[in-house]
Amino acid sequence: MNISQLSKLAKIISSSPTEVKALMKLASIDVLKALGDGKYSILLNDKTLTAQSQKPLTTDASYWTQVSQAKNETPQLSNMLKMPLLLKNLQNTPLQYNVRELQNLLKNPKPENILKTQLLEQLSTANTKEEFTNTSNLLLSLQNQTMTIPFNYNGIFSILQYKKRYNKKNKKTFIDFYAALEKLGPISGLISLKDTHVSIELNVGYEKTKQFLEANMNSLGYKLTITTTNIEPIFEPNNNAILDVFI
Repeated sequence: MNISQLSKLAKIISSSPTEVKALMKLASIDVLKALGDGKYSILLNDKTLTAQSQKPLTTDASYWTQVSQAKNETPQLSNMLKMPLLLKNLQNTPLQYNVRELQNLLKNPKPENILKTQLLEQLSTANTKEEFTNTSNLLLSLQNQTMTIPFNYNGIFSILQYKKRYNKKNKKTFIDFYAALEKLGPISGLISLKDTHVSIELNVGYEKTKQFLEANMNSLGYKLTITTTNIEPIFEPNNNAILDVFI
């Protein structure tokens, strides 16, 4: 099975950044310090400020959130979803695909071989501990049969993950995928193919993400269902296991 379906999805979710920003009004924050009484020092758009959260937050973690503020009131954080560490750690990785490069990679019969070659080249020239660790984590993801692909569209950094599997009994191919997108939040799903029949199940973290995708996915031509639920990455690295990477 090729993964052209995933390529089409990638193109849709990486389009219309202005429309997405206007609809979602999502913010990306870093939690710097807990101040007590539900207040936190956060970093938002390169500015440090104090905000209120009804949900306990983890110091040094990053979140998708929606921010509201009445006049002369402390900003309020709501609908918070924790970002995967990979999204923050890989921001400065030298290997970042643009949309066209990502589509070409996903259309290749053996994209994992191309990615592995590029990662090994990057690992051999790593100049910092951070670059070595991040590249090793991407190789470790491949070793766990999951492709983790950093990509950048219109200056917005994101991560795409996918894993292929095949059910011999039903003769059915599946692709599990996950995307961490700054403006849409997390998206996961399942593409299934039997003979020529394709169906796609999507999970999103926000209701407005669901609305955006439903409005923009009519052109896919496949059976599509979208559900709002909790979402986890397919692969998250354990830096203690870096030395287990097999090259």
